Amino acid sequence: MRSTAHVTARPRYGVLDVIGLLFRELLLMIVVFVVILALGVAAAMTLKKSYTATGSVFAGVGQEYVYQPRVGTAERGQAPQGDEVANSEAAILGSGAVRQKVVEALGPAAILGEAPKGGSQKAEAAARRVIGTSLDVATAPGSAVIRLSYKADDPERAARVLNTIIEQYLVYRREVFQDKTPAIASQRVAFEDELGNADRAYENFLSSNDIGDFAAAKATLAATYQTIFTDRMSTQSLLNQTSQRLNTLVAQQAGTPAEVALQQDLNISAQDQVLQLRTEREQLLSRYQPDAQPVKDIEARINQLQAYVATGTAVGAKEVRTGPNPVWTELETTRINTRAERDSLAARLAVLDRQLNDIRARQTRLTALESENSTLAGNREVLSASIREFQQRETQSRADNALVAAGADNVTVIERAQPPSTGKSLKIPLLAAVFLFAGFTALCVGLLRVFTRRGFTTPASMSRTLDMPVLAVAPAKAA
Repeated sequence: MRSTAHVTARPRYGVLDVIGLLFRELLLMIVVFVVILALGVAAAMTLKKSYTATGSVFAGVGQEYVYQPRVGTAERGQAPQGDEVANSEAAILGSGAVRQKVVEALGPAAILGEAPKGGSQKAEAAARRVIGTSLDVATAPGSAVIRLSYKADDPERAARVLNTIIEQYLVYRREVFQDKTPAIASQRVAFEDELGNADRAYENFLSSNDIGDFAAAKATLAATYQTIFTDRMSTQSLLNQTSQRLNTLVAQQAGTPAEVALQQDLNISAQDQVLQLRTEREQLLSRYQPDAQPVKDIEARINQLQAYVATGTAVGAKEVRTGPNPVWTELETTRINTRAERDSLAARLAVLDRQLNDIRARQTRLTALESENSTLAGNREVLSASIREFQQRETQSRADNALVAAGADNVTVIERAQPPSTGKSLKIPLLAAVFLFAGFTALCVGLLRVFTRRGFTTPASMSRTLDMPVLAVAPAKAA
């Protein structure tokens, strides 16, 4: 007996087979197409026109985007590019905080265009979602202009909501870049209080140490020490000079007699006798010859006296009067004065030495107190510099706030939203999309029917599937 094997094979179709089979399902495809198209047309007819309000904002580079040290005098940072600032401001524009402020300013009904359903929180959430989907914030590379657009089914509402968004954005960005004047003022006041405490501590330090001005006292002591030291060196030199002069005077006085002969009378009787004898000889010559005996006798006596005088012993002190030596007296007077001057210089030198010791002790004490003084004075200087810096910043911040309030801001509204005169409708694009979708769906349904059909529907598909020639085709027998 011969066994039989059953094999299940999926029919294989060609392009013409598929097209022919699709024509067999044409009615079903038309029904599907018409139903989907009708539903899409009905949905498209319910769409309203949308109106797009536009506006633009210029976001320039301001001091908010330049690095400024909060404390200290460090250099400022480099300013960013204009498009970088525009991107940052666009992020603020599209933030949830701005949307919340717009909802609070207008209310959910003014944004939704109808009375809100549900609670207030749900209504606000729905209004925020509408703003998020309807608002478009666009920036261009290299441009500092931010372009805004808002879509709504009412032109007045679109313009009103967009203008409110711009206004609330300007308010919110001031909150983001909040005024730092109060914080600076409070910090300045705190520094002033600390400076008051530092001043009192420094005054107590100076008064407790009997110092008026530490730097002036130290400089005065240094100058006074230099002056007194110079005076001491001069006094020491004078004292040595005076002592040496006194020693010299004492030595000279020791070799000088205290008394000297003031006047003495000489004994010159031998010379007088010689003169008298010569007179007598002249008288005798008037009476006698030169060779007479009386003349010879007197000449002999003259020669004898002259020989005696020639010996040098004929003249002597007859009467001598003595008294104080004026040279010794002058030396004594000079010695006394010099000794008095030496004693005065020695006393002056002792006083100068005591003064130098006192100044050295004072300088040593100031040196020991210098570290504490430097700490207290440094605290005062730092606090004073900080107060001046914060005063300057406070003044600049107040002036900047006044300028911003007057309109001198780096963000300027170029164009506010105006109600658009024409609206856009999505009916035609939606109808075209519905038509294409309906046709595509109908085609998919037809293909699904073709490829899910069982059996061989065409001789070509049977021949292609079984790889056997079809010799004849008989019409199907009616059931």
